[in-house]
Amino acid sequence: MFSFPEAARFLKVAPVLLNPASQASGASLDTRTLIPGNLFIALQGSQQDGHQYLEEAFRKGASGALISQAVFEAQEGRFLDRPELFQNLLPVPDPEISLHDLAVWHRSHFNLPTIGITGSVAKTSTKEFVTYLLRKRFSVLASSGNFNNHLGLPLTLLGLNPTHQFCVAELGANHIGEIRYLAEILKPTAGIITQISSCHLEGFGSLEGIYQTKMELFETFPQGAAAVLPDDDLKLFERAQKLNLNLIRVGTSPEAHFRIGDIRLEKGFVSFVAKGKKRFSFPGMAAFFARNAGLALAMIEALGVPLEDIPEVWGDFKLPSGRFQERRLPGGIQLIYDGYNANPASFLKALESFDALPASGRKILVFADMLELGPEEAKFHEALGHQIAGFGFDAVLAYGSRTAGSIAAIEAKKTSVLARHFKNSRELADFLLTLIKPGDCLLLKASRGMKIEEVMKTLKEKLDCSQPVTR
Repeated sequence: MFSFPEAARFLKVAPVLLNPASQASGASLDTRTLIPGNLFIALQGSQQDGHQYLEEAFRKGASGALISQAVFEAQEGRFLDRPELFQNLLPVPDPEISLHDLAVWHRSHFNLPTIGITGSVAKTSTKEFVTYLLRKRFSVLASSGNFNNHLGLPLTLLGLNPTHQFCVAELGANHIGEIRYLAEILKPTAGIITQISSCHLEGFGSLEGIYQTKMELFETFPQGAAAVLPDDDLKLFERAQKLNLNLIRVGTSPEAHFRIGDIRLEKGFVSFVAKGKKRFSFPGMAAFFARNAGLALAMIEALGVPLEDIPEVWGDFKLPSGRFQERRLPGGIQLIYDGYNANPASFLKALESFDALPASGRKILVFADMLELGPEEAKFHEALGHQIAGFGFDAVLAYGSRTAGSIAAIEAKKTSVLARHFKNSRELADFLLTLIKPGDCLLLKASRGMKIEEVMKTLKEKLDCSQPVTR
């Protein structure tokens, strides 16, 4: 929490309709999710202008608002004539810049361990594991949902209060320099790079650009800070070795400092043994989440919590929505929805996990384009087709202009698999309804922008799909 007189002095603005006794608890850009006491940030975008929602924000309990100086000057009467509604208005030249500045200022008042997490894949699930485990013993502020960018991170940090003992934040990027920018706001004292792979190449330009950007997180750490990374990326390890950090490699190889092994998938739970000492388990359908959990455990141990003090079964842990999520359709049809995002590395992991799932019927892969892969997107999609052909699924259905190359690559292998390409998700879903039988197992995988959930929605409408399975 922070007071409005203090915030106004820091921003060097004259507050309007000041209520000296009130304080801001957190901040919000969206009146639909605004919590009473939040500072409302009125941003002006190409599609929406937050100033249009100021009345709604205050009716929902906003404690104040960061607004544009130009808008205030043009509409001064709108505000001054309604002191019963508006209070603690902070007119600034650019609310977005002031949001950043306010977050840096507020963060500076807290001295607590702060964990930054980045990577090409597995950022959110690893952040959720870290947060879940820390909350078993401590008060933790963590970024929620996809609050991992230049807007989401400041909003998260403005929620810091004196009760918090740890802060955990996911850092995302599409361009070189973005992780450094976010880390300068966060001031991380430790962190994790989950994995580096070909992702958002349109913005980074090359895989080298991705390495450069993700390493920006470790480069902002204080000397000796715990830096957790996967054991199978020698290039990342060699770069990190140049820094004076406590490097902790996590994985299944002999080179791992924090080794995980004996990974099992049983009765809707993933389990694994950490450091040869203790078995941990959590709800899930994909074995690849074990390494994400291992990265989190290594971080927790580096923060001073012994493995012996961490519970063995994480029965109430929930993976983020859209990550290898199981649903059941009538007739015993199993559907795995993995439509949050897709790149070559995450796609291969999903295929391997799908292949390993037990199924009484056929296995059918439904997929769509991987986006933001830059000028070599055709090569990546052709390679994906070759990988898919090697698994021996019973049917492979795709839509999207890029996956036409994937289907062509599968057909060129002249296997017995049924491979079809469709113009759009609706045509694919209509065909799928004629194909599926009781006992079949389906995987839906695509980049988020392809909206493969529309296929799932059609199946739900036509087959009365149940809610996600709980165990």
